[in-house]
Amino acid sequence: MRRLHPAAIAIYSASALGNLALPLAVILGTSVLGGGLDFQDLMRTVGWGAAGLVAAVVMGYVRWSTTQYWISQAGISHHTGLLSKKDTNVPFDRIQALDVQQGVLQRWFGVQRVDVQTGAGGKGGEISLPALLPDAVAELRALRPSVVTEEADGVSRSLTPRELVAAAFTAGQLGIVLPVLAVLGQAATQVAEEEGGENAVQLIPETVTGWVVVAVALLALAWVLSTLGAFIAFAGFTVTRGEDRLRIRRGLLQRSEATVPLHRIRAVRVVEGVFRRPFGLCALSVEVTGYAEEASAARTLFPLVRVSEVQDFLDELLPEMGAAGHGEAPGRAAADGRGERALAGGGRRSAGAVVALDRPPARAARRYVAPPLLGALVLAGAGWLVVGPFSLFALVLAPYGWARWRAAGWHFADGRLAVRTLRIARITILAPARYRESHTWAQNVFQRRAALADLEVAFGKRTTARIRHLDAATAQAAWSAL
Repeated sequence: MRRLHPAAIAIYSASALGNLALPLAVILGTSVLGGGLDFQDLMRTVGWGAAGLVAAVVMGYVRWSTTQYWISQAGISHHTGLLSKKDTNVPFDRIQALDVQQGVLQRWFGVQRVDVQTGAGGKGGEISLPALLPDAVAELRALRPSVVTEEADGVSRSLTPRELVAAAFTAGQLGIVLPVLAVLGQAATQVAEEEGGENAVQLIPETVTGWVVVAVALLALAWVLSTLGAFIAFAGFTVTRGEDRLRIRRGLLQRSEATVPLHRIRAVRVVEGVFRRPFGLCALSVEVTGYAEEASAARTLFPLVRVSEVQDFLDELLPEMGAAGHGEAPGRAAADGRGERALAGGGRRSAGAVVALDRPPARAARRYVAPPLLGALVLAGAGWLVVGPFSLFALVLAPYGWARWRAAGWHFADGRLAVRTLRIARITILAPARYRESHTWAQNVFQRRAALADLEVAFGKRTTARIRHLDAATAQAAWSAL
């Protein structure tokens, strides 16, 4: 049996300490916002922090001392736990990837983290070894050489510094501000409970202009955090195609190296974000079995590509996922005598698409337009009673339905499906139909009167291709063909 490098004590301790970071930040933030940060509060916060540090170190040592792994002729085995023990064995012939990561602590101690991935999937791998010396990592790879991508003759694409800057500044991941809002919300709640809530009232903007300033400040904060996060996540990004797998390297502070077997890839998502779409740029991500719980950066195929170059990129690195008939006009395959190999809805071609797409019929336009338009009018009318003319800003939502109808499109030919939709970002899903997990045809009462129907095809937990308000006969034909 073998132990992990002693650096695992620090790594396990840091992980345990990270779980205490948010509560400590809330305690400190509450004291500051409440105007009550004095010496006793400061010492109390330091005391809790010291206690948390000691507990984390003890937990890290115990976890390191009770974790062992060993290699036999059958596979890799792993044991961990003191009170609750866990033994895991992975046969060599079930190992599909050895993912290597090197965070700040690993780089400091000169070790690497190895996650043993199998077809069963799971976040972090079936076996996770967070502190191995390079020689031990090389030994694991030598025992199962087929999980290492052949790079000598493989096709490779790297993110240039210029592309990294563009990807970071156009990432636009506004959701990154949510943890900050959670901390502020907990702090504000605590402040409201003190001194009869007087301090909390002082923090609330008294005018509409004040609320606008707060909203703009939060959006600016989200953009800054998103930009920094993209720089850290995608620095040094390189994807390499081997004989039967992809190897993806990325990361500035935490260097990650993931090996993705091609047969586990189910679909490609072409994501044109709000800030990227005006420049004709997009990001490519993949739906991979076993990676649904991983962070979005771990499922990124390439962070920044021109929309006009997506098909060339896929033809070079992942031709299995390219859309059939790209560059053709919709329905041309059928006109060329390919019969059931291509289905078209008879609508107009959707402009700016990765592949030639058919839109839903013209009679479906009002069904896209009506709900957002009515919602904007109701919101503006109700808001007038509260904020006056400022409520008219709600009318900017009115054209959203029209934009969704113009963006919606689909194409199915030679067993390959392409579906594009618009929510906030415009997303095109490209996938072979044989990789679907389910497909659904649906029609409600109102659609039945207009001879319309919805078509939905699921390729994984995070990837579902859905096109609304198709011609009912076309949707039924596509459902049958799938």
